[in-house]
Amino acid sequence: MMSLFLIIGLIALTLFPCYLLRQINHSKKVLMQSEEARLQLEQLLAFSEAENPPAPSSMRVTIEINDPLELAKREQPLTKYLSQLAPELIVRKVYEQVASEVESGLKEKSVNASVSIEKR
Repeated sequence: MMSLFLIIGLIALTLFPCYLLRQINHSKKVLMQSEEARLQLEQLLAFSEAENPPAPSSMRVTIEINDPLELAKREQPLTKYLSQLAPELIVRKVYEQVASEVESGLKEKSVNASVSIEKR
């Protein structure tokens, strides 16, 4: 009976390291596969970034009014006469008014933004 326990113990002590060695090899194989997948993913990301560069961190919204004098005439009838004398002044005032309305609308929505007028 004692020899049976010894044989079973010897077999268990022999099979257990074999099982552990098999698990180690399997883990190495899975690690190698995941490393290959990571490298392929990095190559794909590098390729897509080269193809499509990332968007700039600061973006701008441009608003162009097609006919600012017509807008001014529609909003205030007095500008009909002033637009003949000083059209540049009327256009500048229209853009300033639009900029202030956009800025107030953004402030209502608690958006931290700066609105400026650029002449090109």
